[in-house]
Amino acid sequence: MAQFLTVIYDTHLGVQATEQGGVQRRFQQTPAAATQAANDAEAAMAYCRDEVLPELDALDRDVVRPMIELRDIMKTINKTMIKRNHKMIDYDRHRSSLNKLKAKEERSFNEEKQIFKVEAQFETATQDYEYLNDMLKQELPRFFHLKAQFIEPVFENFYFLQCKIYGMIYARCYELINANTQHFITHEMTVEDGFEWRKQQHDMRAEMENLDLLKSGGKAWLSASGGSSNSKLSLKERAALRQQEKEPVQFYGSSSAPPPAYGAPGGATIDSTPMGYGKANDPYNQQYNQVPVAATTNNTYHQRSTSRSGPSPPPPPPIANKATKYVVALYDYDAQAEGDLTFRKDEKIELVERTADANDWWTGRLNGVTGIFPGNYVSEL
Repeated sequence: MAQFLTVIYDTHLGVQATEQGGVQRRFQQTPAAATQAANDAEAAMAYCRDEVLPELDALDRDVVRPMIELRDIMKTINKTMIKRNHKMIDYDRHRSSLNKLKAKEERSFNEEKQIFKVEAQFETATQDYEYLNDMLKQELPRFFHLKAQFIEPVFENFYFLQCKIYGMIYARCYELINANTQHFITHEMTVEDGFEWRKQQHDMRAEMENLDLLKSGGKAWLSASGGSSNSKLSLKERAALRQQEKEPVQFYGSSSAPPPAYGAPGGATIDSTPMGYGKANDPYNQQYNQVPVAATTNNTYHQRSTSRSGPSPPPPPPIANKATKYVVALYDYDAQAEGDLTFRKDEKIELVERTADANDWWTGRLNGVTGIFPGNYVSEL
């Protein structure tokens, strides 16, 4: 976890990838104190690991293995007790047969022979039963006494090893917290108080529940992952998905969420993110427009973003429209900057100018207002 934290707080996030085929990552301004706290956490946990691992070996040697040996001894005793019970059954059976034969006043020659045979079997069964029964009566008290003497030192070893390991972890965490007090605000609170404080700062649970993929019982996620062949969807829902797959509409994924509109580095969206960080209120928005973008096959989004912060390459030549054409809106779109065209889903927009790429920005007119909008938000009529 500490290693993942250092990746999240990495100051090199957003630096243009130099290797061939590298992926442009999100640019994020990380305060120096936060970066230092993440690095301190990684170092503290690494020290904990190096210190605790040898103690775990001692735990195996002084606690786990002795208890395994004790368990094996108890298994042997349990088998002996079961065998003793079986010999007691044989003893009772032969004794009962012998008493029945001796109880007869007149016996045949075969019955006389049977008496000698049963007496021999009864004597053997008696010796076996008495041997096992006497051994258990003599050894079990001794075993219980030794077990009591054995458990106490093992328990003490286990207790002191726990204290030692927890002390090591506590010492490292104590150093980490004292060195970065501004980043560990809830460590003195109870678990519930700390949770409520964090929830007041940022209600992540509410944002997660509002994700499009989790709406309608997760049906949007099932649609995106399995499509019309997903067995967890009903027949009606699968039929609706098959109908959507047949429609020649360009959109991202099979869910109802609109495709990305504004260009973030690497083609990532800012406006339509479900976490609520729109372009207007994103504290890192200015940095997004200044980050160099790795070479990709489609850089139309980058052209859109850089056009607002500085000079940009000329756009592709528009396709001439000989007659008035219209498009229909597939999603709602709110203007994010001056010159954008606002429209609602299913509204009919007059197409003024468009490019050959549906992922580019087109020009349209609606209710007497002319503006630009993302081409992947509409479908041609």
